[in-house]
Amino acid sequence: MVFREPETGWWEAQARATVTVAAIREGDGAWHPEMVLSHLAEIAGAEALLVVFGSNARSAQHALVADLRARLPRHEIVAIGVRHRHGDLLRDAATVEGLLDAGGVPVVITPVSAMHDVTAEIASYLRADRVLRVLRTLAGAELRQVWSRSRAPSLS
Repeated sequence: MVFREPETGWWEAQARATVTVAAIREGDGAWHPEMVLSHLAEIAGAEALLVVFGSNARSAQHALVADLRARLPRHEIVAIGVRHRHGDLLRDAATVEGLLDAGGVPVVITPVSAMHDVTAEIASYLRADRVLRVLRTLAGAELRQVWSRSRAPSLS
């Protein structure tokens, strides 16, 4: 009996698109919000995007989700409240993964104090390709990469 391995291109086609996690603190989102939203919309048009929004105020959460929905009308923007509880975080990460796989843009809303831990754990679970944060600049605000997954060398 002979078993054939699928062609290399088949394995590459099975992999999920590039996954980017954008971690935004409530105060960062208020710093030139048009620029931040423009960057998020550009990323969502090219790859899978997860937004982790650290906020303690409900009004800021609703504004971010509403603004994303207005800028990305062809994407399903889904807000998910997440606290940093180890027992529940795995289930929440699986929910986020399902939304990404369906082409949605999940917005994980978590308290500011838990934002870094939630971002790290969900990004790890998703095997995200990169994590971005808002950087304040003289010109306004931009998203800068703070972490990226190193690619394993190919076996060619």
